[in-house]
Amino acid sequence: MARRARKTKKKAPKTELRVGDYQYPGEKSLYWQGVIGLGVAFLAAAVIISVYVFGQGAQHMSSPMHGKWWIPLEVIAYPLLSILVVNWLAVRPRRQQFKETGMQARVMSKTYPRLKQMLTEQSKLLGMAEPEMYVVDDDAPYIYSMPGKTGAIVASKPLLDALKEEETAAMIAREMGHLKSHHVRMDLAITYIRHANPLWKVLLFPVLIFALFLRGWSELAEFTADRVAVLITGRAAVVNAALVKLGVAADTQAEIDSEDLEAYLESGDDISTDSEQMERHFKIGQFLGTKRGLRERIEQVGEYLKTDQGAAAMEKMAEMRSRL
Repeated sequence: MARRARKTKKKAPKTELRVGDYQYPGEKSLYWQGVIGLGVAFLAAAVIISVYVFGQGAQHMSSPMHGKWWIPLEVIAYPLLSILVVNWLAVRPRRQQFKETGMQARVMSKTYPRLKQMLTEQSKLLGMAEPEMYVVDDDAPYIYSMPGKTGAIVASKPLLDALKEEETAAMIAREMGHLKSHHVRMDLAITYIRHANPLWKVLLFPVLIFALFLRGWSELAEFTADRVAVLITGRAAVVNAALVKLGVAADTQAEIDSEDLEAYLESGDDISTDSEQMERHFKIGQFLGTKRGLRERIEQVGEYLKTDQGAAAMEKMAEMRSRL
């Protein structure tokens, strides 16, 4: 008697958040336009070298170019090598600092338990390896990411002091978004080369050209990271508050105190007839107008949740939260 074959139930595909669920429209195409454009330019340079330098006279044994076929290949590889060198230059001082301070700056359960919990929870939600995180003593408020095996997030104490816990979670989520979207290596190279000394700009000029080609991409990459923060926190208001507070804290000439800023953020758009509140809106509104792209970022955060893309991503996040 033949045995009846067992029917195995197929498992439903695991819900995961993908880059396409939150990537800002046009970001991917702008990136590849810049990369391909520069690649074509260096490929053309390699062809010119091959034809006019190697092709004319290089065939003679006495020519200094004879046998040096690898030179055109180096021309093509130069942009990629430049990015790697700039990243090494950018992270080297921080890595050295972390070695000297030991585990004091590292976010762990013993040193910064709440930040460690945020990292763990967000990594699980985003389906990515948990990055390292460090808290450093500095006068300026900032947070940024470094490339590596799992990546690393660096935040200064003034940043943490300026934000509420949920706002800190939003800023960490932004960096997690950069890491998940593979923005970090290129973005860090562009940021570093813009402030590098002239010698490095000359030697590593492909990165400087990238900075020009990818200026629009850098802005859209920030929009993408903001969207990840919205998905993690679930509230556009929290993300916007964090962005505004960071902008105020980083500007020493802002002349906006924390009480006025909190009152402004809590009021929303309702200024009624309160003269003090009207003055706050005018003052802070003027400040926001001086920050390039900040208003646009705040507006797009709210608009994202109204789109089909945003609604579908929020449904995914709700499902993934239920599994934690």
